[in-house]
Amino acid sequence: MKNDPLEWMAAFLAGERPDRIPYTMYNFFAGDNPLGNPDWNSLFQKGFRLTYGYGLTNHSTTGVEWHSESWVDNGNQISRDWAVTPAGEIQTISKNGWRQEYLIKSAADYQVLTWITRNTLITPLFKSRAEAFWSFGESQKKEADHAIIGTHVWRTPIQSILVDYVGLENFAYHLVDLESEMMELYDALLVNFHKTVEIVADGPGKYVSSLENFTAETMGPERFRQFILPVYKTCFPMLLQAGKVIGTHYDGKLDSCKEAIAEAPTTLIESLTPPPEGDMTLAQCRRAWPDKLFWVNINVSAYGLPKAELKAYVHRLIDEAAPDGRRLAFEVSEDLPINWRESIPIVIEALEERRGT
Repeated sequence: MKNDPLEWMAAFLAGERPDRIPYTMYNFFAGDNPLGNPDWNSLFQKGFRLTYGYGLTNHSTTGVEWHSESWVDNGNQISRDWAVTPAGEIQTISKNGWRQEYLIKSAADYQVLTWITRNTLITPLFKSRAEAFWSFGESQKKEADHAIIGTHVWRTPIQSILVDYVGLENFAYHLVDLESEMMELYDALLVNFHKTVEIVADGPGKYVSSLENFTAETMGPERFRQFILPVYKTCFPMLLQAGKVIGTHYDGKLDSCKEAIAEAPTTLIESLTPPPEGDMTLAQCRRAWPDKLFWVNINVSAYGLPKAELKAYVHRLIDEAAPDGRRLAFEVSEDLPINWRESIPIVIEALEERRGT
């Protein structure tokens, strides 16, 4: 195995033993110009890599006018975005980048967003399959010294409703009070999700992310089997048959849904987070899902440990999740440690100590 982070990642995705366990971070944590930062460049030279999602679809909606405005209120940056459609208007409001008001608050809002969804056309971003493969390959070659590029299919319908459109509190009420309206939107979103998966399955890239942002206590095993597992079983075989590795972003608690997750035709669990943020140790995860790949988010609190303790912690995670050195990668996916200049090199050193084991 070459001393090459792309080769390490390829081995990990293939379920083989890489020369060194990959260690990555979402690109947006590094700012707009990571290559202009000598601290990041130092980490790239040690094999640390940023991950980027490469879009393969184009979304076009007819009959909708989107508007936005922003202002400052008591030192807070407020933004309002709203859509005007033949079915009515909906709006969302954010404060300092955090959602304060979701698009859907009422039955009428569901009708508007369902109308928008049904009038949204999902098409390939590139004119031809050959162009898509060429563009993806050129991007990976250009960014190979600091980046790893994958593709994505966004979230499954129920997770989009929960995370993007409704919010947790209203989601619980709407499951009972506005069930028929929610299911109409769910069905419309499912059509678009299926089309997205078709396009991505026919496109370039080995790794495909579904950015679920799933945590079991918001859904539970019964609704996981009702709303999520059937989508996986219907759509993800297209990706698997195309030779893709499909990963789901599960960054929360998972224990109550572990049996259902074991049934899912997914290859990889990404942003898998041990306790205290999660509720399963990596040893428990490996027993529950012996064949799945784990792309593990190291708890942000661990980065504050003294050097010897942080290294011992990383070694323990490796022993729990990958006693054979396979099916494990690490990442920074939930928050950038304040002391990243000091702590990330310690993690790299710990991985070097377990090189090829």
